[in-house]
Amino acid sequence: MMLAGKAKSQFFKLPFDKSTRILRLNVLESHTELRAGNRPYYMVERKILSFKKGILTIRVKLENEPPVKVYLKVEYDHLLVSCNIDTDGNYLGRYAYRTLRAMLWNEFHDFEKYYWPECFNEATGRSKYLEVICDRYGVDIRLKKEFKGLFRPDDYFLHIAERKVLERKLVTDGSTTLNHEYLIGYCLANTDAVRFHSNHYPFLIPYKFSLNADNKTVKSFTGFLFEEDDSFEQSELSANQTELNSICYEMKKIARIQFREHGDSDERSDEIDDLNFSNKSKIFELFNKALPMLSREPFTHYLFTYGMRNIQKKPMKKDMQVTRFSVEVPRLSFLFIDKGDYYELKLRFKVKGKSFLFCEDRIAMFLICSASNPTVWYLLECETDSRVVLFFSRKNFRIQIPKGYYREHFERYLDEIKKHYELEIR
Repeated sequence: MMLAGKAKSQFFKLPFDKSTRILRLNVLESHTELRAGNRPYYMVERKILSFKKGILTIRVKLENEPPVKVYLKVEYDHLLVSCNIDTDGNYLGRYAYRTLRAMLWNEFHDFEKYYWPECFNEATGRSKYLEVICDRYGVDIRLKKEFKGLFRPDDYFLHIAERKVLERKLVTDGSTTLNHEYLIGYCLANTDAVRFHSNHYPFLIPYKFSLNADNKTVKSFTGFLFEEDDSFEQSELSANQTELNSICYEMKKIARIQFREHGDSDERSDEIDDLNFSNKSKIFELFNKALPMLSREPFTHYLFTYGMRNIQKKPMKKDMQVTRFSVEVPRLSFLFIDKGDYYELKLRFKVKGKSFLFCEDRIAMFLICSASNPTVWYLLECETDSRVVLFFSRKNFRIQIPKGYYREHFERYLDEIKKHYELEIR
């Protein structure tokens, strides 16, 4: 096999830390007697020339010496390095050593960004999966938009241990009768679980409003209802609303996500993680309890909060989006497709046997919408499903696996999916 015009046997092999692409200084120096002194990066000019067929080519110039080319190829558990001057499979030359030593200025270097097995066409040197930009600032390697979910060996994949499905109560027919003197609706408050500002779990919050003359649309929102200033008498609310309000207040108490602080002990960090997990599970149970009642309410809205601190006493009408909550149970369904030189695993969901694609910007942890009708929310069957949806949402709901390493590094995950979810193979 040829790499950069040289036989693979002409590349020197350096092992990584186990299950990583990290090369450490002690490993490098255990393979050679060369040393670079106290300033290993001094007088070593490096410029990345290209990244083709997975090979990083670097122009290296030492002081008062002509430039040479050093080649790096990242493999599964080791780094291959060579040079157009002096390195081969049995000897790590001075130029290759000085290049690596300069990169390991912090006593280690992670080569993960250069690890793209089975991603390049051997004939053309190009990649259908990657965008590679080399300029004076170095090399920028990124996945093309349609391959955002590309799976590499040892990439994290969600472990699906079990699915604890909660029993869902049947819905009583009919909607709640409006009391025009005391109009109350319900809002799903949500924020992005992936972003830094995610400081609360999704929860429900009641609001007061006034109607337009048609008695069908909201004229204005007069305020959110909080437990501490809920002035409604029990007689002014329906039994459905009374119980829903109670659930809403209980949700809000535990919706805020707790964060670790700098300097927290391991014990304190574990306590925070346990508390967040417990609160998340309780909120899901409360949603499951509230759904039959919520589906009977004629006025429901959705609000993207950008954080708990932004929930003011009076909601802004432009931010409140009309929505509806369905009692139908969405069931996750996977589609596994042969795409030629790679496989694609796609996540969808089904309602009454009909398949839907996810609306990517309408995911509220336990609740999802379809791309075809993003105003209707469905509550997932179990908390495990919400973790699956969140994981796949970060990858545009599809994962690509090149065939070259599918069997060794991914097939076991597909077997695990089969145990818990519907899997269609095409």
